[in-house]
Formats: sequence, C-alpha cells, structure tokens
Amino acid sequence: MQQSRRLVTHRIGVEAQARGERLDLFLARRIAGVSRKKIKRALDDNRVSVDGRVVRRAGQVLVGGEQIVAEVEVDEAPPRHTLEIIFQDQTLLALNKPAGLAVHGGPGAGANALDLVRERLGANAAPILLHRLDQDTSGVLLFALDAAANRELARQFSAREVQKTYLALVSGDPPDSFVVDNHLQPKKRGRTLAVRSGGLAAQTFFTTLMRGEGFALVEARPRTGRTHQIRAHLAGEGFALLGDSLYGGPEFVALNGQTLAVARHLLHAWRLHIHHPLSGAALSLEAPIPQDFKVFPEVESVCRSLPPPHRACAPPE
Repeated sequence: MQQSRRLVTHRIGVEAQARGERLDLFLARRIAGVSRKKIKRALDDNRVSVDGRVVRRAGQVLVGGEQIVAEVEVDEAPPRHTLEIIFQDQTLLALNKPAGLAVHGGPGAGANALDLVRERLGANAAPILLHRLDQDTSGVLLFALDAAANRELARQFSAREVQKTYLALVSGDPPDSFVVDNHLQPKKRGRTLAVRSGGLAAQTFFTTLMRGEGFALVEARPRTGRTHQIRAHLAGEGFALLGDSLYGGPEFVALNGQTLAVARHLLHAWRLHIHHPLSGAALSLEAPIPQDFKVFPEVESVCRSLPPPHRACAPPE
C-alpha cells in the first residue's frame, strides 16, 4: 500500500528537566515516529518556531519553559480498519468501533463504520445505525439489521431504557460521584455548551473509579444523548477529557516521570445494556478496554474489578 505524506502540527511545552537539551534532539524525542532527518527538514523549511519566533538552528539549546510549534512531515499509509464484532445475529450487530473511524459517511469522511458493516453483510443488507459516537470515541456501536429490530431498539433508546456506560480519562481531581443536569446547545466551531435558555435537557451521572497524578478514571452514565454531552459536561465541571483540545483538555500528561502525548480524547463507550428486540432477553454488550487506556497504570485492573451488572449501570433513581 502506497504511503502518503502530510504535515502534522505539534504544539509542545518544554519541561524544566529538558534544560540544556538540543532543539532537534528534544523534538525527535517528543514526537513519536519522526526521524531527526524530518526534524532537520522542518527547521530548514521554517516550520519550527520557539516562543513565536521561527528557528532554523538544530543545535539551539533549550532553557525550559519554551513553547514550540513544529510542522513535521510524516509518512503514513491510509488506515485500514477491520471490524471487531462484539455480537451479531439476524436482528442486530454490535461492533467495537476504533478511535479515528467515522460512524457514517460525509464530505471528506473517508472510511466509516456504516459502510464497513454494509460490506461485511453483503449487497442486499440494509443495516440501520441506532446511535452515534464521535469519530475519536471508541467502543460499542449498535446496528439494527431489520425494520422490526430498528423499531423496538429505537423505542428503547427513546424511552431511555438503554443503559450506556462510558469510561473517561479526565484531567484534575473530580469528586467521588457527581451529577451534571443542564441544557446543552451546539455552538460555533463544533463545540456544545451549556445554555441558560433553549437547548436540550442533558443529564449525566459520574463515578470516579481511580485517581492518578493529575488525572482520573471516571465512569459516565448519560441519561440523554446530546451531541458531545459527556465531553461538554466534564469540561464544564473543570475535568476535561485528556486529549480533548476542543474543550480545553490537556494534550500531554505526566506519567511515570515522563511526558506522554495524548493522541485523541480518551472516551470509550464501554458497556451497552439493552433488551433483545426479538426475544426480550437482557443483553449486555461490552467493548474491550482500548490500548491507549491501558497505558495508564491500574486502569484495566480497576475496570475488570467491576463485573456486570455493576451498581452504576442500573438506571439512577
């Protein structure tokens, strides 16, 4: 598969312990998968600035505290997404959507989950998307495979009988449990914000599962399904998702004495509890913990200690 090239902009704060380090070596260390040759090319092409001033000298010595913006060329193969099926029968299909895969098509969207499901099921299939996840949100995504299943599952979503549980890695130190109950409305530049009048009612229940140094693992149980609801609610409380630059979340986090770059907002649709549209039996669907969550110590073991049905998965009183 032929590789394509593009420029990726990195905004990096220089930590105090990097004092005395060469600029090119620092950038090669902090930007994963990029060679010193590409760093040198970026410098030569005036694509690196330090504190707002273009820098071309690779050997410039850092003092700590600088803000660097670097446009670096990367080679990348077009992403090849494979479907990880969680559950499938004649009436419904649940998959574990990877981060970075759009849910459905649109201008410039490229590959998307709905088209991949159609390809898997064949030309005569007509899968129906029952809910949505943001492109960078991973986890359980559900499709109805016939009209009757769609009607029943749509009824369950509308009646708020579907129990949705997300995992979120957030900044700050949230309380043990908290509830956000307000009205949200999409605004300019893709953001959803709380409003005093208008908007749509939005309610999310949160439980803090573990705390690290400057971050926490939070379980989110939305009772409504507004655009960016969990992201907006967490940011509004001062606990923005790690990697969620749209809502002010940090793009870097200190972990085990190192500075870790966060490549996407760390939100995972972990569990979905429904009643089977044909049999009526309770059905619990779970998407495995993604690799970028497992980088954080104890996250996986904490989640594994909460066997379904977990108390927090029950509908709030």
